[in-house]
Amino acid sequence: MNLDHIRYFQAIAYYEHYGRAAQALHVSQPNLNYAVTQLENELGVPLFEKHGRGVQLTRYGRLFLQSVNESLRILDAGTRDLQEMGRGGGLVLLGGIRKLAAQTVPDLMQKFLATSGNEHTRFELHTESSFTADLLQAVAKERLDMAFVSHPGDDTVFENVAFARSPFVVVTPPNHPLAQKNSVTLRETLSYPFVYFSKRGGLRRPIDALFQKIGATPKIAYETEEDTVVAGMAAAGFGIAIVPDHPVLRCMDLKIIPLTDPDPGRTAYLCRKRGALQPAAAQRFFAFCQAQLSQGASL
Repeated sequence: MNLDHIRYFQAIAYYEHYGRAAQALHVSQPNLNYAVTQLENELGVPLFEKHGRGVQLTRYGRLFLQSVNESLRILDAGTRDLQEMGRGGGLVLLGGIRKLAAQTVPDLMQKFLATSGNEHTRFELHTESSFTADLLQAVAKERLDMAFVSHPGDDTVFENVAFARSPFVVVTPPNHPLAQKNSVTLRETLSYPFVYFSKRGGLRRPIDALFQKIGATPKIAYETEEDTVVAGMAAAGFGIAIVPDHPVLRCMDLKIIPLTDPDPGRTAYLCRKRGALQPAAAQRFFAFCQAQLSQGASL
């Protein structure tokens, strides 16, 4: 069984006629007869039966055609991808935590595609797992070319590009004592219970780091993973919270208070695996993002 024989079989199944299939393929009809005979001998079943002046698939042939169509679809798609890579295009596999994947990553993708020479690049943006640890594992196993995450990977494994993001803020219900303030320090929050990020969430580490800077520990009343859930629970009165400043907060019944001390600035990271073999388009996109993100604007 070889690839030519399989393509011949597919053509005969489509035209249901050896002569028309031979004409479409620009091969002789005896070549098609030989190919089908070889396939039937190898498979041990008849693939076609005569039908008037043409042929039609047997039930074995119909089953085999399903496998042939799917196999050739995958093979042809892979061939096109490799050809696109050779021309400087190709598929770039991206991952991202949801907050970055909602705006920052699409903005970078759009700007990249608008740059001359990148028009043939295609992207897949994966957010099925929005946890940094899972995304870094996918990059390490080369299921993703790169990922936008909330903390860096091991420097011996990953190339990490840091960039600034919007700062943390304190959110409280409107009737909370802190809600009367125009700004707040972290020490001023210590006497109140917190809705806090769980250890699995990527935001737990940077918020813990803020408390470590002042040598204090928050009073954690509840823990959860998603920042919108944390903010929602704060709005419902389960505690105050520290969350990234984001427009969605203004749609909730919350008081949003700037955090002034310690420095509430925070950092996100673009990570790729060191030494991984990547298509030229992925290499260009990584370099493009480095240049864009190094401009220092909060994202």
